[in-house]
Amino acid sequence: MLCDRKMNNQKRVERKLKEKNYKKFTGNKEEGQGFADRRKRKIEHEYRKMLKKEKKASAGSAKHISVLDELSEEEATSAGPTESKQRSSHKPVGTYSKAHHEYKQTKMEKDRKKKEARKRKQAVDSALEKYQQKRQANYKLLCKRTSRGQPIMKHQMEYLLEKIKKQKSSKT
Repeated sequence: MLCDRKMNNQKRVERKLKEKNYKKFTGNKEEGQGFADRRKRKIEHEYRKMLKKEKKASAGSAKHISVLDELSEEEATSAGPTESKQRSSHKPVGTYSKAHHEYKQTKMEKDRKKKEARKRKQAVDSALEKYQQKRQANYKLLCKRTSRGQPIMKHQMEYLLEKIKKQKSSKT
């Protein structure tokens, strides 16, 4: 009996080892955040790459700016002082300010579209509400009955008469 237990234990241990070796990926429900960690690392890597690109671009634009400043200084010495002031006031727009400006424009556009959509929805809702109230009033009139359960024809005839008058007025 003791020998059987040892054999079963050994088999269980061997099976678990096989399962561990068979596993080819990191992260699952038992381990927790394996997939999420890999995803996070990838996002961080992409972000750092983007930052490097931006630094390179800004360094390149800084070189261009310094060259432009030198040119403007040379022109300032050859030309009058008024032109140098005009040149210095025309600074090239940076990538950040361009992106910020575009972001503001898109945000304003989105806000404007949201307001228009809200106005349209409000108009539709109010028209629908009006229509539902009218229908409910007509329904109450048409469904009125006597104490014995017979429909009151007076209301139905008035409803039909109004309908005919509307049709005639719309034709002429």
